[in-house]
Amino acid sequence: MRSVLLTGFILVILSACYTNGLTLNDLYPYGTENGDTMRTGANNLPRVSIQPPIDNFIRFGPAGLTVARYQVYHRGFLAIIGVNANNYIYLNLLYISSVDFSNTKIYGRTTTDPGLINRAMNQINEGFPNTFCSTSPPTQLIIGTWIDYGKDNSNSGSNFQVIIVTNGSNTFGIALYVNVHLTSVEDTGIESDISDDYDSADPSFFPFGTTVMNAPTMMLNSNIPGTYIFSLNHVSPVPCIEPSPPDCSAICKAKLLKMTCEVMKINGKALPAPCNN
Repeated sequence: MRSVLLTGFILVILSACYTNGLTLNDLYPYGTENGDTMRTGANNLPRVSIQPPIDNFIRFGPAGLTVARYQVYHRGFLAIIGVNANNYIYLNLLYISSVDFSNTKIYGRTTTDPGLINRAMNQINEGFPNTFCSTSPPTQLIIGTWIDYGKDNSNSGSNFQVIIVTNGSNTFGIALYVNVHLTSVEDTGIESDISDDYDSADPSFFPFGTTVMNAPTMMLNSNIPGTYIFSLNHVSPVPCIEPSPPDCSAICKAKLLKMTCEVMKINGKALPAPCNN
C-alpha cells in the first residue's frame, strides 16, 4: 500500500512539473558549447551533409530519392534536401516572414551522442510503441533550435526545437514548443518541391494548425505539454520487436546436471548414464 501511494505521489509531482509546459532546460542541449553552428538575425545556417543518408523519407519515397543534406532557416523551418539539390522538403514548425528577426538565434547540428539517442528513442517509443529497439536503434539525430524567434520591443520572442530521429530507413520527428508569442503564423506542417512539383504545407499536420499560441500548453500526442511526435516515413516501417530471450530452463538443467555429476564423481558414486554424455 505504501509503495502504491509513493508511486502516485511521484506521478503527481512529475505531472505538476509540466503544468505550465516546457522550459528552455527541457529542450535537447543546444548552443555552441554543445557543438551547434549558430546564426543571429536574418541568416540561415549552412547546409550540412547527412551521413549516412536517409531513405524512406516522407514525399521523397515515391520518386526513390534519398535525403542527403539539411539546413536550418531563421524563418522557423528545417529544409530537408535530396541528393539532387533541386528537391526540397520543408518542415515548418512556425513559419512567418513578416517579423523582426534581428534578435532571433538559430542553432543546428547532427549528433550520435548515445545519451541523446536513447532519450529520443524512449520518447518516440512512448508515443509510437515498437518504433525502435536495441537491434535497430536510431543512429543519428538532427537538432534545430530557435531562440528569441521574432523578439522585439512588443514581442518577447518564441522558443522551439525540432529533433529528427533516424536510423537511415526509419525516421521520426519531435517538435518541442517552450513558448510562442505569435497568435498565428503563415505555415505549419510539411511542404515540398520535388522536381519542380510544388506541394503546399498542410496545417493539419500539427494539431494546432497555424494557431500556435497555445501549442506550448496543449497536450498534443505526448504526456508532456508542448511536445508533438510524428512519423516522417513514406511507408510505415515494420514494428521493431526485441528478440526473444534464450530458453533459460534448458541451460539451467544442463548446469545442474553437470554439478550433480561432479559431486557424485568426487564422492565415488556410480555415475548415471546422463553423466557420461
